Amino acid sequence: MEEFTVEQIIEIHDRIIDKYGGTGRMLNTGTLELLVYKLNREKDIFRQAALFLHAIAAQHPFFDGNKRTAFAASENVLQEAGYYLNAETNEIVNLMQKIAEYKCSVQKIEKWVREKAAATSGPIS
Repeated sequence: MEEFTVEQIIEIHDRIIDKYGGTGRMLNTGTLELLVYKLNREKDIFRQAALFLHAIAAQHPFFDGNKRTAFAASENVLQEAGYYLNAETNEIVNLMQKIAEYKCSVQKIEKWVREKAAATSGPIS
């Protein structure tokens, strides 16, 4: 498994801002550095996906686009391992809002990710 970098997360954020709009500035680099440190020590992909969702959406390292970046980064982790999140858009939006409002622990997020993760049917491109 490839190690994550702060630059990768910033790149995901920049693509999100370019596509959907918003302020593309960093608020706290230290938050991303801590996240990368934790992620690179975690070997379970479902836990990694949950950490991405929680750390970016709840700790707001960017001025804008935190929830969108958190979800995209989490999806990337799962896709690289051959999974996708099988959830309705409104369910995802509700979860992301709860995380951003500090109403969801990493453990609850991980449980949700495990329940919603489904294996892809073919090779990942």
